Amino acid sequence: MPRPRRFRNISENPPIRCFIPEKKFSDDLEPVKILIDEFEAIRLRDYHNIQQKRSAEIMGVSQSTFHRMLSSARKKIADALINGNSLIIVGVGRLINYECYDCGFEWGNPHRNYEKCPDCASSNIQLTEEGELLKRRYGGKGIGASPPKSCKCPNCGYESVKTRMVPCSNTKCPKCETPLCGSG
Repeated sequence: MPRPRRFRNISENPPIRCFIPEKKFSDDLEPVKILIDEFEAIRLRDYHNIQQKRSAEIMGVSQSTFHRMLSSARKKIADALINGNSLIIVGVGRLINYECYDCGFEWGNPHRNYEKCPDCASSNIQLTEEGELLKRRYGGKGIGASPPKSCKCPNCGYESVKTRMVPCSNTKCPKCETPLCGSG
């Protein structure tokens, strides 16, 4: 029996979960799906420019696992950009535990207490009140994310009830003909 996978700590849920190209080259292109932990790896390493060792520590995984997540995310993003596919972020993260008052960075790790910000090394940090864990978990019957409750147009804001077993991206907005994204 294989060893169970470790929980991956996600500090921030993405505010936008769907990116659609301005022009579609073909209707038969499948959207590229990035898992929430891959998004977190990109956010920590590329956006916040935190070294790999510290980023892996924040997520609560080994450096090699972090590197695999980062490589996978970069490959998927490159595929979406080059081929003109939609990009969808799937999964559920967790609420934040710490916040740095100097640089604004937010993070959390339930297995460690911090005295300095991993981003700017400032000691001006605060433990937030929302420190509940909603860890993303692998294994079992899926990736830990529930399906969206509705489909929403990223352009005009049109919203419709989600049809069961039909991806939102397969439905087009009746107002502007843009593929819809999951919402709620």
